[in-house]
Amino acid sequence: MNPSVRFAVSVLVGVTIGIVSARYMTTEQSPLFTDQYGNWQNWPVAGNPANNPYTQAKFIANGRLPEHFSEVLTFYRDKDDSGDKLTEDCSYVMSIQRPTARRWSISLTGNASNTRQLLTQNDVISVDRKIVVNLSASPQPGNWLQMSNTASPRVVFRLYDGDTITAQGPSGGGTLGLPSLKRVSCS
Repeated sequence: MNPSVRFAVSVLVGVTIGIVSARYMTTEQSPLFTDQYGNWQNWPVAGNPANNPYTQAKFIANGRLPEHFSEVLTFYRDKDDSGDKLTEDCSYVMSIQRPTARRWSISLTGNASNTRQLLTQNDVISVDRKIVVNLSASPQPGNWLQMSNTASPRVVFRLYDGDTITAQGPSGGGTLGLPSLKRVSCS
């Protein structure tokens, strides 16, 4: 084979492998930069000034800036407790004990209009420190996040409190008490 053809093929293969591996490293499935907590995922170095270029690229490509890692701990999930992908055709119930963090929020992203459904510690109704949130396309009594026109629903759980994050966060050794998310019914 001609040396210039070998060189061209080598460059093409190298560029292809580089692009494919960089795209994979910036997805949610990348095991090197994400931590798994059941079906919840966390990018622990997201807001660290010394984070890696893949983490920076992941957030910038999605048009977001990561929160500082010592102030906000963010968890993502797109599967229910049984491991099935979330879908707008189904109704789900999320439950959690009221977090000890000073501030926290639960949001639902991925709908067609690109608007975020959001509940904070000031918005929820809780009984005996237990919070139950319904996720469905149709209105539900109590705490509810709407899943209509949702292309790829994703639940985001954030804790805003440096002390809680330090004591209970992934490197703190405490338990975070992440919400459970169970499928109730499908249409």
